Amino acid sequence: MEIGVTWASCGNSVFRQEGRDGMQPDADRFHGGEGELSVTYKPLKGQVAFVTGAGRGLGRGGAVMLGRYGARVAMVSRTVSELEETERMVRAEGAQTLILPVDLTDTAALTDALQRTEHELGPITSLVNNAAVLDLVPFEETTPEIWGQAFAVNLHAAYHAIRHVYPEMLRRGSGSIHNVSSAAGFRGFARETAYCATKFALEGFSKSLAMEAAPRGVVVALSSPGIRTKPTSVTIEDLSSLPEAQVREWADPLVMGEAFAYLAWMSDPELAGRVYDLYRVSELVREVGCLDLEVSAVLACSRE
Repeated sequence: MEIGVTWASCGNSVFRQEGRDGMQPDADRFHGGEGELSVTYKPLKGQVAFVTGAGRGLGRGGAVMLGRYGARVAMVSRTVSELEETERMVRAEGAQTLILPVDLTDTAALTDALQRTEHELGPITSLVNNAAVLDLVPFEETTPEIWGQAFAVNLHAAYHAIRHVYPEMLRRGSGSIHNVSSAAGFRGFARETAYCATKFALEGFSKSLAMEAAPRGVVVALSSPGIRTKPTSVTIEDLSSLPEAQVREWADPLVMGEAFAYLAWMSDPELAGRVYDLYRVSELVREVGCLDLEVSAVLACSRE
């Protein structure tokens, strides 16, 4: 199967945008005027999204689209400069924003960020646990520090954030919790023992929680990129020093952003506990829109 290629941009970098079945994505279908997607309705208006790892990559693409579809967006990352660029992009969509420079290994700082979001933007209706660290090292070089940081950021931060927002979501009888996984959540990879361990754990935790939460109105779901993206360990600053051919291998995170908006908007308990292909779901949203998207079509873009 051939892959068609066009170009798209997200932030300060340029990535490859891929289409399936030998078809190049139609830019006019995705975008309107000045290269921006034309969204005539705001299904997330009045909602508040809290996104970790929002400084770059999938977190940035998700934050932009959450803002585009009407949500107020709180964005968390360690790197202030990256957060400021994401905020500029989200504000360009007309959304209210809040940036929160936080080291997710610091539970107290994460709690403060969640409380500040609630105070300044309102109750969190959509939690996106996207942040992750990945050290590509063989097991014999996986130190306790590497192992501990992977679990602190990739798993424990998600647990603590969920513990904070979950009681209020249950009280309201509604809410969306979206935990970002990857192929490393169900398949092992050499030199990724710590990363795979955390993603396997995140998937098990999320699927178990989904079974408890769905009958009470809170939908817990997972996602995976579905196409090749920039490794989470590569910063935007790093991109400038990488060979262009290597950078061209990675898809623009913005083309997977609509799925973040859909997973924030969804309320059907049938969607809970599955792992959604971000790219395929985003294509469906671009083609049909959140409001008219059949649940069966979205489920077809997922795995157990």
